[in-house]
Amino acid sequence: MYRKVSAAVLSASILLGAVAPMTGFAASAAQTAVQVKKTGQFTAASVERNAKGQMVIRWKANADLGAAKVYWSTSPDNIEKNGKLLAATYTSFNGYITADPKPNSRVYFLIKGGNGATITTAERKVNLQGAFNFRDLGGFKTTDGKSVKWGKLFRGEELGHLTASDQKYIQAMGIRTNVDYRTDAEVNALPDLVIKGINNVRTDEGNAGSTADLKTMIASGVLKDEQSAVAMMAGFNKQMVDQPKFYVQLMELLNDPNNIGLVQHCTAGKDRTGLGSAIILLTLGVDEKTVMEDYLASNVYRAEANKKTIEGLKTQIKDENTIAAFTALMGVQKEFLQAAFDEMKAKYGSIDAFLEKGLGITKQERAKLKAMYTE
Repeated sequence: MYRKVSAAVLSASILLGAVAPMTGFAASAAQTAVQVKKTGQFTAASVERNAKGQMVIRWKANADLGAAKVYWSTSPDNIEKNGKLLAATYTSFNGYITADPKPNSRVYFLIKGGNGATITTAERKVNLQGAFNFRDLGGFKTTDGKSVKWGKLFRGEELGHLTASDQKYIQAMGIRTNVDYRTDAEVNALPDLVIKGINNVRTDEGNAGSTADLKTMIASGVLKDEQSAVAMMAGFNKQMVDQPKFYVQLMELLNDPNNIGLVQHCTAGKDRTGLGSAIILLTLGVDEKTVMEDYLASNVYRAEANKKTIEGLKTQIKDENTIAAFTALMGVQKEFLQAAFDEMKAKYGSIDAFLEKGLGITKQERAKLKAMYTE
């Protein structure tokens, strides 16, 4: 249930609470309220668009936190102080529906309960015309009870299709550093745009990459069916763990405060970027299950584009097994990332050991990263 509550209703509720006799059951209720004030907290929140283009804000809490206020801002920092009040409601409603408070801008929300507890949330997807798998890594819970900050870490795909309005949009988001995992061949095919205020960093410069085209791959028999495609992608992920030079450089960039507001991307934003995002989240203390869920979400964001590509391939390729192979290749599967996790554990003993020994992240550097990117 999502409803807006008037200020008059809130005032009446507060007044009734103020004059109620504090004896017997009422006294017990007051004690309970005090306890909620101390311990109640939000446990999750999200924002999604409905078919009407409205923003559906949802939240969960481990107790009824009473009255609630919803604030919004174009910055994820100090939303209550620097943003605007959107609505007065109740936490027990578990959500609120609103028109976009500022179309064509990225918006962050803060929900504040009657006990002072707060939670920040935003749309996971960054709404761009020229990129459909561009996402914010904020909001994920860590095992030490914190959350990854919104608006500081992003993942995306090739950025050569960004429109002029897209470029203004991401500039306003405060993105400072663009980390490009692509090979020379990929970059030459579609270079990243030069956007004022954003530093483009190549991690794979000088690597020509594969020049094999579609026909060559089919003729070679490498992609003969879905099983062979899954095996190839699992092997690719293991290889990236064994030779993690991209991610060593990534972690060095993340340790520099000047790079806060960083997007990392490859061509499709699902494989090299998928593992890079996983490494970032694992470093910050997000559990493997949550990391896997974020990884698999590329299937949702790339669904329409992948469908069009497969339809085009079917006009050229008649073999169903080959189509199944390319369908698997264009998506992501649990086996892909799991192969990377398994390789980290097999080679280093644990994921934490991989981060420390494989990527060279010291305990002090990891603590610094958590301080910079979690709250």
